[in-house]
Amino acid sequence: SPMIPLMFMGDEWAASEPFLFFTSHHGELADAVREGRRKEFADFAAFADPEKREHIPDPNDIKTFEASRPAFSAVDLDTDKGLDHRSWVDFYTQLLALRHKEIMPRLPGARFLKTDILGDKAVSARWVLGDGSELRIDLNLSEQAVDAPPQQNARQIFSSAAKSSELSPQAILNPYTAIVSLTASDVLEEQDEQ
Repeated sequence: SPMIPLMFMGDEWAASEPFLFFTSHHGELADAVREGRRKEFADFAAFADPEKREHIPDPNDIKTFEASRPAFSAVDLDTDKGLDHRSWVDFYTQLLALRHKEIMPRLPGARFLKTDILGDKAVSARWVLGDGSELRIDLNLSEQAVDAPPQQNARQIFSSAAKSSELSPQAILNPYTAIVSLTASDVLEEQDEQ
């Protein structure tokens, strides 16, 4: 997307360590943050019991910070044990390279256009980029295929499917699929004229 990517430390290599909320506050502020955090969790059924909320890691405890550090040195990416981690590093590298090549040069002047809700767990979002082209991201995180707005003359730049998975001619977005496409400005102008 045009926004700056948000990745938590270790996401890029599928770290198994949790990324916990931590701070470095002291005194009254530290107490307020700790208690505020536990009060926030009280609304969740799993933490309705005050005793269970006591087990929520203290954001100001150095152990909370240390538990969030990915064990980069524990996995050699070039061994069988590291193959899954390597595939995630390669995936993130591919996505960042794609963003650098296809989106970043078009960012100046980009603006959001529209988001369509396609289903309970599916959306289609569009932006007009600085060069007049249109970026579209279709995302379906559900177990069912959903109807999506049809695409005409768009160039698919990414698909999460193992094999290239454009929207079907009936504009169906398959389950657990993300598709990113670009439509050049001259194509958009031709479509407007028709």
